[in-house]
Amino acid sequence: MPRNAKTYIGLILCSGAAVVLLAAGTWSSASLLQFAILLGLATISSAMKIRIPGIEGTMSPNFVFLVLGVVVCSFSEVVAMTLAAALVQSLWTARQPRLVQVAFSAAALVLSASVAYQASHLLLGSMAGSSPIALVILAGSLYLPLNTAFVSAVIGLVESKPFAQVGRLCYQCAFPYFMGGLVFAGLMSGSFSGPTIWRGALMLLPVTVLGYLYSLSQRPPVASAPIWPAHVADEELVEVGSGFPRSRS
Repeated sequence: MPRNAKTYIGLILCSGAAVVLLAAGTWSSASLLQFAILLGLATISSAMKIRIPGIEGTMSPNFVFLVLGVVVCSFSEVVAMTLAAALVQSLWTARQPRLVQVAFSAAALVLSASVAYQASHLLLGSMAGSSPIALVILAGSLYLPLNTAFVSAVIGLVESKPFAQVGRLCYQCAFPYFMGGLVFAGLMSGSFSGPTIWRGALMLLPVTVLGYLYSLSQRPPVASAPIWPAHVADEELVEVGSGFPRSRS
């Protein structure tokens, strides 16, 4: 594996670990019940993995509940939700998952969610609490490109492919699924007040399950698929996190 790929992977792992430690050290919660419900829904939906047509990768609808968490949860709670969702997606039905593979996937998702949370709250400022739909749209619009960039970069470095080419393929595959989930999340955030958004999240679970079942009817279910090619068999590092697959030649 190229040295620059190893350096990049190490940087992402260290950054993700730092964010997790920061969140743990500044833990706060406005509503443990709401956090527990969103955490449970995010982890459950992380197990609903489907294959993206034309590539060797999977995605799950956990981002729907993660962006709702951005509206009503603290930074530390969003980090905890993202970490749990990433671990479930990487380990559920996985075939001999590797520690570094799982760790990179989790770190990339944690960094994406953390930047999306902080940037969206910073940009909206005092309006964040009174504009949940705007917060969902802004956070989601940051989360998708960030996660695409993190994963596309490691694929490009490992496979020695142009970053723009890999990123374009990843983004095009994930965008329709992500936008559908973002629309539903925006509707729920606007229909329920902050302390009761968990009710809207529960209403989204049947929709999520129906969408998952429909996807399975279009293509067979899959276990976790590594994004590295076969020629790095002993150095496989990362499961596709939250739906960003590896490119094909």
